[in-house]
Amino acid sequence: MPSGTVPRQERIPKNPPLKRLRKSGRILCPVAFSALLFAASAHAASPARVMSLNLCTDQLAMALAAPGQLISVSFLARDPGLSPMHEEARAYPVNRGLAEEVFLARPDLVVTGTYSLHNTTGLLKRLGFRVEEFGFVQTVGTIPGEIRRMGALLGRERQAEAIADRFETELARIEAEQCDVRPMALAYDQNGVALGAGTLADSVLAAAGFRNMAAEEGLQGMAPFPVESVVSGRPDVIITSSGDGEAPSLGAFVPRHPAILALKGTRIGAFVPPGAWSCGGPAVIDAVKALARLRQEIAPCEVAR
Repeated sequence: MPSGTVPRQERIPKNPPLKRLRKSGRILCPVAFSALLFAASAHAASPARVMSLNLCTDQLAMALAAPGQLISVSFLARDPGLSPMHEEARAYPVNRGLAEEVFLARPDLVVTGTYSLHNTTGLLKRLGFRVEEFGFVQTVGTIPGEIRRMGALLGRERQAEAIADRFETELARIEAEQCDVRPMALAYDQNGVALGAGTLADSVLAAAGFRNMAAEEGLQGMAPFPVESVVSGRPDVIITSSGDGEAPSLGAFVPRHPAILALKGTRIGAFVPPGAWSCGGPAVIDAVKALARLRQEIAPCEVAR
């Protein structure tokens, strides 16, 4: 027998088992395929390792993530002036939104903002990372949807629904207590920058029962607002940042210019909890509640009736 020849009785049959598998696969493959899809969707809905690269996604993720699920937040999450959950953020490693940090951490899911580093987001997607982007929320009414979306991404729908429902209930209660008397307010910060129409602060002021002086003066977004306009407009309230823990700067004195401080009947102060309206997260309702109480002090609706 020539070398390398396989005896007839020992030759391997031409894949009869494969034929049988193919035949049975006509029935089994759709079932197996559905099972694989279910497993993949379950994995996608409940990632084990989540990394947040943005201050706003930090707030949502910290409020909703299961223990051990969130592996990193942005370094801004620990800033008391920007993050209402700065104490909670100390429990997490921080990042600076760099692709190298994500590559080394190997998360199952990356959450970030649409205004974060675009080169990082694009590079991570090209490398095959799952990246979900959140836009910067501009109205209080869209926040419950953002909470629910993050809950769905983390596989924490029940927890997200509870938080979103409380937010909507509180917001509806506050808006129901409003009346026609709406004092004038101005969100005024360092270097004389005001928050005008189209900002989250504008939406919060409206929900709390205030008029936004900057918006009524035609200011769009965040932009400089002259001291002269503040003085001539004589707002009932000027809302500034607390400035706690910040390094002294000349810009911080603009909202407390002597001409502004001389305004009679104008209340000036940090009436909003630090960081409460920096991002569209659950803490925004605290800003609405604080300003609603202030509005009630200035112009009680009971008197107006």
